[in-house]
Order: sequence, then structure tokens, then C-alpha cells
Amino acid sequence: MTTEQPLFTFAIISDTHIRPKQLDESSPFPVNDLANDRARFAIAAIAQHEPPLVLHLGDMVHPLPHLPTYLDACEQAHEIFAPLRDRMQFMPGNHDIGDNPNPDAPAGPADDETIAQYESQFGKSYHSFEHANCVFVIINSSLVNSATRQEPEQKDWLSDTLTSNRGRRIFLCSHYPPFIYEAAEQSHYDNFAEPGRTWFLDLVKEHNIEAVFSGHVHQFFYNRVGATRLYCLPATSFIRQDYAEMYAIDPPKEFGRNDEGKFGVTLIDVFPECHRVRIIPTDGQGLAASSQLSPDQLQWSSNPSTNLIAPLRHAWATPIDLPYNGPMEEFARKRTRNDYVLMRLQQMGINHVRVPITDLLDEQTRARMVEFASTGIRFALFSLGVPSNSDLDLIEANRDFVSQVEIVGATDDLSDLQSDIASLRPIEGVKFLVGKSHSSKHEPKQGSRFAHSVSSGFKWETRETIVASISKMPNSGLIAGMIIQLNLTDDLTSRLTEIDAFAVSNNLEVDVNLRLANANPAIANYDDQLISERVLTAAQLSGSLAATSIQIDTFVDVDRGYNPRHGLLDRHYNFRPAGRALACS
Repeated sequence: MTTEQPLFTFAIISDTHIRPKQLDESSPFPVNDLANDRARFAIAAIAQHEPPLVLHLGDMVHPLPHLPTYLDACEQAHEIFAPLRDRMQFMPGNHDIGDNPNPDAPAGPADDETIAQYESQFGKSYHSFEHANCVFVIINSSLVNSATRQEPEQKDWLSDTLTSNRGRRIFLCSHYPPFIYEAAEQSHYDNFAEPGRTWFLDLVKEHNIEAVFSGHVHQFFYNRVGATRLYCLPATSFIRQDYAEMYAIDPPKEFGRNDEGKFGVTLIDVFPECHRVRIIPTDGQGLAASSQLSPDQLQWSSNPSTNLIAPLRHAWATPIDLPYNGPMEEFARKRTRNDYVLMRLQQMGINHVRVPITDLLDEQTRARMVEFASTGIRFALFSLGVPSNSDLDLIEANRDFVSQVEIVGATDDLSDLQSDIASLRPIEGVKFLVGKSHSSKHEPKQGSRFAHSVSSGFKWETRETIVASISKMPNSGLIAGMIIQLNLTDDLTSRLTEIDAFAVSNNLEVDVNLRLANANPAIANYDDQLISERVLTAAQLSGSLAATSIQIDTFVDVDRGYNPRHGLLDRHYNFRPAGRALACS
């Protein structure tokens, strides 16, 4: 992503679900009582950035239009939005205007009465406007497939609006996302049903829309259709607890509805040729009426950037089928995916990840690698032994996002790799490094004591042997460097400095596997202070290292199995202290 200054920055807030001051019985969940203060905090957080434009993606209020408390909630919303009201643009969510016409939707659909009521409070339910030579198009997504008289009117208007602005930069906003997992997914509560979905996506592709922003799901998702980027953005109020099924761990508060790490607002930096999405966590914080933000309530980097590599040990592109369970999906399964991997990488400024070569070989995961690459993510692959010719063909076909291949052997002298490396061929833009599967059998024997363990990387004391072995290879010029492991008790600053000097003097590159695990695989490392200190030190040093990159092991907690340890994120994919420190640095 570009490092230049943006042309302008606009803000997005979504799903505030504001309630009336009193007598609201539109939700049985305690977390909904926090919505107003959370919305007030989010508005104050956005105001600190002084954006010229703020988009609300819908569900401004929680009571549905047919409830007697709807107008009282709207009054509260206007009061809370007042600090930014002169620059805000609204679009209707299902709570503001009525559900889409899904037959098992838990609330009634939009109709003439609800549309009139909405427009009396927030303006036209679909409209467009310009800002800084960009066109913003807002639709009423509850009308899609509604078979109302307004549906063809909106369709004609949208087609005419896009046609009259053909060739210009267009950002399109819709409360409902057209889809969350793939364009061909089955219809459910959180997408457009057919034929509306195909109609909408055909228009998006035809007019080369730059981005589509949606809310409704209270989750982050990223997809593309052609060159168009589709974002589902976080809420400020509560989390849809049906999505708590995405995580292999007990749900957070209120069965997942109060997952405080996933609330946020969004800033969009617009550059001459692209845009950048920055999601600012609000962490479920609230702000009482007439209160002010304190300086320590929102400490966030405007544009974090590190040279670290994150190992994606856990499956990161696997489809997840949520159980059918009402009120949203009583009669169908909903397929989804955990895109918080991408969101957290972006928030921490990490654009380089390490995955096994099998991820590239898997067609479904490879397709997701392409999507991650569209945001600037590069992939470092590792392979036990030299990749086959067919694997090398695939690496070459995807060299735009494959940065390097780590060839893993089991000996310090590389004797088990030499014959196969002799037949290795160069791939433009892709580096080859050698690594080692270091296991218990390589450690000094201590009587009958033994613990099964395997780790990645050569030990530092074997470096001269490795360099000598590389130099003897027939294809030595193809080997750019090696993987060295650095363990929890090693002095980080002095050893990294030493490693980098060694790499430079030998005209090699070194990837350091910075292990956060305890040497004893039965003892967990949950010392967040120690982990944060080592991660921050590594991040600070990484920018000054000439020939050394640092892998932070690990990205997401390993909380079961061998070598349990905290990482940058917990198993809910919320920040651990080390991850938050990176994002705020």
C-alpha cells in the first residue's frame, strides 16, 4: 500500500442500534443497554480524526419501525450524532426500515409506511452525492427482491446513476452485503437472495465500482468481485452471537454477543489510484452524555508498519458452516469464514505471512491467497524437502504473491537436501532459503530424560557449517539464505545484531524464527508482559536490520497440545497485549 498522503479520509460507522431513553423492550439482551454510550464513544472517536464525511451503514436505531419507541430512539440518535451531524450521510438498515423479504426473517419487511417514517428522520432511503471528485451511491438494500413498487424505481435509478457516472471513482454503500462467503452461496438472512444478487453484482462489475461497504452482519468480511472490493465492517453496539461459532473456544460474554474486541469504526484513506481501510477498535467502550474522551481511551496508530512475518499456524481460509439455529437461520446452514486474520494483520501493519506449501496446493486456500494478495499480503512458503517440479510450476504461476520458499531438511550439513537442490530452478522474484526441522534427537542427551519436540530453524552455533554446506552445492547461487531459531532465553537485541552482521558479511539473508514457546513443551508461556517486550523489541529492531527478517511465533494462541503459548491474538482473534502493542506502536 502506498505511503503517500491521502487525498482525503472519510469515516464509516455502522449498526449503532440506539435505543430510546426509557421504556425500551425491543431487546432481551443486557449488552443492548450499552448501545447508546457505545455509539457516543464511537462518534467522539471519529471526531478526533476530523473527517469531512461520515457514512452510517444503517441500523441507526434498534426498535423496529412498527414499535411505538421507534421515533424516541431516532430522537436519541440525532442527539448522539449531533457532533458530526453536518457531515453524516445515512442509509437504511433493516431495524430502521424493515427486513428484506426473506420468508423466515424475524421482522416485517419494508413498506410505504416504514419508508416514509424512515425518510422523515434520516432523508432519502436511496440517493447519491459527490465528494472530492468521488461519487458515493447509497441504496436501500431492504428493497432488493421486495416486489414493492419502489424496487423497480430504485433499480432504474441505480442503473441511471451508475451509467451517468461511468468512468468515475464510485463507492457504493448497502446495509445488507450481497454475500459474505462467495457470490454463489445460498440465500440467507445476511445476503441478497436471487435474482437481486446477480442483478446487483452485474452492475458492480459493469461499472467497475471501486468498493462496496456493508454492515448488518456485525462482523468483518472481505471479498472481491472483479476489481471491486467488498467490505463488511464492524458494529459499535453488539456482536451477532451466531457468529461466535467461528472460534474453537468458549464464547465471550453473553454467549458471544458482547465480544468487546470486535467493535470498531472505520477510516477510509482515498489516494489517487486506490484506497486503504483502517479499522479503529472501540473495544466496547462507552461515553456517557456530556462526557469527554480521555487521552488514554483511544491510543491507536494512524498507519502501523512492521517488517515482521506472521506464521499462520491455524487454518485461516477454511469454510465454516454455522449450525442452523434461530432466529436468523432456523432452516438453513450459513457458510462463513474467519476474515479477522486479514483485519488483524492490517491493524498491526503486518503484510508478510508464513504458511506451508500445501496451502498453495489447495485450490480453495490458494484462491483466498489471491484475495489476501490484493490487499498487499505476501506469502512465505515452507516445504519439507525440495518442492517437486509441479509444485515449482505452481509457485511460478503465483510468484506475484509468493515471496520466498523455505526448504526444510533435517541436517546441519544439508546432506539430505543436496541432490534435490542440484535440480532446483530459479523463479523470478522468489527467494529460496534453507531451514531445519530441529528435534529432540538433535539435542544433547541427559541420561534417560527425553521430551518429544520439533522446532523450525538451525541453531545459531551451527551457522558456519551451514554457510560452508551452501557454498559446496552445485546450485549454491539459488540459495539466498537460511532460517535461524532464536529462543525465549536468548538475548534478543545482541543476538539479532550479531545475526544481521553475519548475514551481511556472508552475502546471505536470514529469517529468524523468534520462538515465544517455553523450552519445555509441557510448560505454557502465558507471560504477556515478556511476550510483548520481545515482540516490540523485534519490531523496533526489524527496521534497522539489513539482511534479517523476523518471524513472530506465534500469531494466534496455541492453547492446547504441545508448547502452549500466547501469541499476538487470542483464540477469538482479539488482541493479546503483544498484538495491541504492535497496532498502537
